[in-house]
Parts: sequence; C-alpha cells; structure tokens
Amino acid sequence: MYASSKRSTGISVSLILVLLVLILSACGNNNESNNSASSPATEQASPSSEQAAAFPKTIAHDKGETVLESKPKTIAITYFPYADHLFAIGEQAVIGGVVGLSSLKNFPVYDYFTEDGTISDLGDTPNLEKITALNPDVIIAWEDDEKIYDQLSKIAPTILIKQSENWQDTILKVAAVINEEGKAQQYIDDYNKKLTDLAAQMDQTGEKGKTAIFMMTWAKGFNYYGGARMAPYYEKLGFSKFKDMQDWAEISLEGVSSLDPDYIFLGEDFTNTAELKLEDLKTNPVWNNLKAVKNDKLFIVDTEIVGPLAMGQFKGLDIIEGIMKK
Repeated sequence: MYASSKRSTGISVSLILVLLVLILSACGNNNESNNSASSPATEQASPSSEQAAAFPKTIAHDKGETVLESKPKTIAITYFPYADHLFAIGEQAVIGGVVGLSSLKNFPVYDYFTEDGTISDLGDTPNLEKITALNPDVIIAWEDDEKIYDQLSKIAPTILIKQSENWQDTILKVAAVINEEGKAQQYIDDYNKKLTDLAAQMDQTGEKGKTAIFMMTWAKGFNYYGGARMAPYYEKLGFSKFKDMQDWAEISLEGVSSLDPDYIFLGEDFTNTAELKLEDLKTNPVWNNLKAVKNDKLFIVDTEIVGPLAMGQFKGLDIIEGIMKK
C-alpha cells in the first residue's frame, strides 16, 4: 500500500510539473502576442510613419503654395482664432507662440491651454523679433499680415489663411498644415451632429421660434451679434431674429427694451473697457422689466460663444443643451 501510494505521488508531482511548464509557456506566448499587439511604442509608430510619409507636403493658401519638408513641430500663429482650431483638435503641443495671446487668455474655454505658460506671447501685433526668437518651423498668418508677409517668410515658411466668420471654413485649412484634416473633419462632424440633435429638441420643447439676442456689454450699452457666426443659433437651432437685425451693431438698454426678446444671452466686455457693468443692471428698473429677465430666460455667458471660434461655438451648444434640460 505504501509503495503504491508513493508511486502515485511521484506521478502526480510529474504531472503538476508538466502542467506548470505548459501554463508558463502559454503565458509567455500570450504576453508576446499582447505586447506585439498593444505596446504603446507599436501604436505610436504607425501614425508617426504615416505622418512622415505625408511630407514633403504642398500647402495651397491665400498667398500661393508653400512646401513643408516635414511635419511642423513648432508653429507661430499671428491670428489667435487659429490657435483655437489646433486646441480643438488636440494639437496644442505644436503651438509655440501666438500673436494676441492676451486676448486668448480673456476666454475661459482656453484656460487649460494657456495657464501653464508654455505658449509664447508674440505681441498684440506681430513682433518680428519674438517670432524669430521662437524659431518656428512654420508661421500661420492671416490677411492683416499681407503687408509683412515677405518679412515673415524670411523667418519661416508662412501659410496665409484669410479669416472667415465661419470657423468651419478655416479649421480644415489650419489642420492641413500638420496633416490632421481628419481630426478637423471629425470635430466638424461632432459639432454638426450636436447642432442637429439640439435643433430637434428645440422643436419638441416649443423653444423654436422664440426671439433671442446675443450681446455683450459695450461702452454705455451693448453690442449684439447677428451675422454669419450666429447662423447656428438662428438658422439651425431656430431662435428668431428681430426685424432689421444687422451682422453686429451697438444697441442701448432702451433699444433692448423695445425689442423685449424671449431670451437674452449676455456676455461681459472681455476688453474690460465697457462703462456698463453687469452689476449695474441688477438694480436697473428698465432691465428688470424685460421679459427675459422676469421669466428667468437671461443667461450670462462667456463671449467666446459669439466668435468665429471652434471651441467657443461648441461651448455655445453646451449652453443651449443645458437650457433644454431645465
């Protein structure tokens, strides 16, 4: 009995050893397989080789054509909304400096990108010495820089993109400089889907057709906006314009009172030069008698939602979405 039991134990130990070898072998193979399939190095190698293959790349722009030999690593931007476009598609790392960085810092939506101080301030107007010191691989300029285009081109290859009131016209052109048109198109598609979904919600809730004014404090009154950049709010979502609305214009408090819109979207002057302050309005009887104020349809907003800005316009939809959920 003892001998038999001992023999069985030996066999069991052998079997266990064989199984352990097989298990460890299988684990090793699985690890090799997993490493080859999901290693970060492998994942990153593919896109970067695709990007490398895209260059040299010829960029057609508003001053002709410019050949970029490789994907830019450092970009100088002379019109700050184009920095917004790169922020929107997650390519902020290539932005070395921005003309008008102080203006960009006035908009809360960009705090995440500007507060760490990695983006250089290239002046309120293009400072050629600062741009030169940045040593950019490429400069993205706009039509106001045509008079200094030759000077900029001596610093680095310069792509001139004329500004548009509709950010969708320019984000693809900006993204093309770093061969990321796909990311830009995805951002546009996501925005348009949200716009369509919100328009349907407004139709269902009965908000479609309600009058609205988008404005900010300015001087002793307000500036309102109603041009191409506001088309998503009026033509797509379905807010109603008031009669004789212009692309933008100044309007007094009495003028707003005569319109008495259902909705007021009000931002504070980001230049901090307006004489009229939001605090002043709280005790103003004319203001407090407005339909939107009495019906809790006054919304204090950040002014980037009325600009030709990709992230600002998306933020505007977020605000409308929040209203629809109330």
